Amino acid sequence: MIHDIPQSIFLDTNIYIIGVAQENSNERKILELVGFEQPSPVKIIVSEELFDQILRVSKRLYGKDWGSQILSRIWQKLQVIYVSFTSEEWLNIEKLGLIPREDIGVYLTASKGETQCFVSANYKLIRCLVQETKEFECLTPEEFVNKYL
Repeated sequence: MIHDIPQSIFLDTNIYIIGVAQENSNERKILELVGFEQPSPVKIIVSEELFDQILRVSKRLYGKDWGSQILSRIWQKLQVIYVSFTSEEWLNIEKLGLIPREDIGVYLTASKGETQCFVSANYKLIRCLVQETKEFECLTPEEFVNKYL
């Protein structure tokens, strides 16, 4: 049974990197759903933290210009909800000790953007979010595709 697609989604860094790099991947299917190829009403939650991660990871894997092309496409093609957070908000989450330090910015982006669904291949982060916050649905790319596409 296919469910109604969430109207606000946070896609973790790995979804953009793998989705652009691998044509037949679940990550690519998700990018196509949210408007990478054709317009879509689905809103995508982004932040400076997410953009920094996309640039850093893509530079390491594919060269410095590759990540900039992804960011350009996000701004040009997708319905973006841009959120920001303060260092105080970041520190408050860190003090709770529920979320791995390297994932706090990603969590805050999804949380402040009031995402309905968080999609990531980072199983550790997803497990943590689901168990501790129950704030939004958390799915791997495969789970998302199986449920919504």
